[in-house]
Amino acid sequence: MTNQFFTQSVQVQKIIKGFNLTKSLLVSSILIGDAHIGKKSLIRHLFPKVVSVDGANQEKVEEYLSNYNELIITNFEKLTNIENLDFTNKRIIAIANYMGNEKIIDNLFAFIYHMPSLKERLEDVSLLTQLFIKEVQSNLVIPQKLNIDTSRLDISNNSKSLKKSIYQQVFIRSCGTKEIEEILYHFLLDNMNGNNDYKEYLTLYEKPLIEAGLAKYGSQLKLSTILGINRNTLRKKIYELNLD
Repeated sequence: MTNQFFTQSVQVQKIIKGFNLTKSLLVSSILIGDAHIGKKSLIRHLFPKVVSVDGANQEKVEEYLSNYNELIITNFEKLTNIENLDFTNKRIIAIANYMGNEKIIDNLFAFIYHMPSLKERLEDVSLLTQLFIKEVQSNLVIPQKLNIDTSRLDISNNSKSLKKSIYQQVFIRSCGTKEIEEILYHFLLDNMNGNNDYKEYLTLYEKPLIEAGLAKYGSQLKLSTILGINRNTLRKKIYELNLD
């Protein structure tokens, strides 16, 4: 089965076009970019039948170079003695997280592609978000459609942190009373160790209650009525919890 790769990025589409144009040539290419930006997925999509080897294993790479004229080398930056590699009459597709020795890279590869991070491909962030939402709903067996707060998406570590932030949001929003109680139970079981724990951990309930109430009703007066507490008491709680 062919691996699928989804992108709306013009930059990535140019990379795909470049690889497709050279598929029939015995030339070597390298794809360079940050970790977790889809380099391996893209190459697997473009070259599904080509044998792959991890550059972290120098001995295995040398063995495969002797046995194959077409080869994918992942983690290329982890290879040692790169200057001694012979790519003559071979089609090597390398993947690296960074450039390394530019002169050696220039000598070994006819084509050098730089894949942009997700921070430079915001159109792909939106696309991946929808794909990850479907994935997490399927994996966690969540039937209802869930809205994601896009302001809380984390792309600091590209797709890895993006997927994690989506899983967290979907899980949190799908939790019921039983799950929330169980989460709090295990958190308190692991962290209770003082003489003032009741007062300290009461904020685990009070802070989200008041914060959500202010967001929902937009008025301290209305919220104090909803919660059944004095307005001055509510104002004091807001100040103590740094919600002002």
